[in-house]
Amino acid sequence: MNLRALILGAAALAWANGAAAATMPCSGTLDIADQDPAGLNVRASPGGPVITALKARGRWVEVEVTGQAIGPSGGVWARITKATMQADENDNVDNAGVIWKGAGWVAFSKLGVSEFDSRARFYAAPSSKSKLVLSLESYHDQGVDPDAILGCDGDWLKVKIKGVVGWTDTWCTNQLTTCV
Repeated sequence: MNLRALILGAAALAWANGAAAATMPCSGTLDIADQDPAGLNVRASPGGPVITALKARGRWVEVEVTGQAIGPSGGVWARITKATMQADENDNVDNAGVIWKGAGWVAFSKLGVSEFDSRARFYAAPSSKSKLVLSLESYHDQGVDPDAILGCDGDWLKVKIKGVVGWTDTWCTNQLTTCV
């Protein structure tokens, strides 16, 4: 092995280890909110080349989120492993099922949830022991839509809702059921 190949290999390994270390693990299911007819771009890495597009316009598509990373331009990216078409009250059940499986990255800004209900509490950090910044108790079981999904950490979701940024571990991606 020549010296150049050895240096390039070491650099690639260092970059890969740095990329892995920069990924924060999390776990949850979110809806694709992006209604672009061309679909939501799934990328090989945060901000990297497009590997596929998930078409969700007028359809209910959920993704399994397994991590978060900051992209090269500073945006927050969700690592996804699966996309599933869900049947809703207008869909034929035959259309439901897994539509993509693999490893990819999507912009958090393109994801959403169906709603937050009165059980949702939002904290300053991803812990119920941190300061409570917003409670939806006063909304009497009415669904409240978030302004934006900003990221994740473990089983916690970072959102902007009612102008407040906070962390919650209670959200609903399926408005046809009672979420708990």
